[in-house]
Amino acid sequence: MTYYGAKELARSFRTVRENTIKIAGEIPEDKYGFRPAEGCRSIAETLVHIAVMPRVPEQIHAIDRRSTLVGFDFFGFRDKLQAEAKAPRTKAQILELFANRGREVRQSSGRRLGGLFG
Repeated sequence: MTYYGAKELARSFRTVRENTIKIAGEIPEDKYGFRPAEGCRSIAETLVHIAVMPRVPEQIHAIDRRSTLVGFDFFGFRDKLQAEAKAPRTKAQILELFANRGREVRQSSGRRLGGLFG
């Protein structure tokens, strides 16, 4: 049996993050508005969602250091993130969002999470 622990999970997370940023950089900016179907997120919206939503586990585990979700206002937190995600952004701003998130997480909680997000 192969053990898949925290180090392997962190390495996988970093690999997916790096690949997402690479592909996001390769997509032409004029294609960022593309939607595969009515009601689906555009490429830009999907990338912003990917960049912003890891803040949920970060808030719960690294910032609040909760052992239970009792009292955590998930819907309020989600609404705040969704409002931030809806702000219009250029391709450069979206790529910068990924870069900033990596730096912020490494500085604020990287050690506590074993570098999972950075």
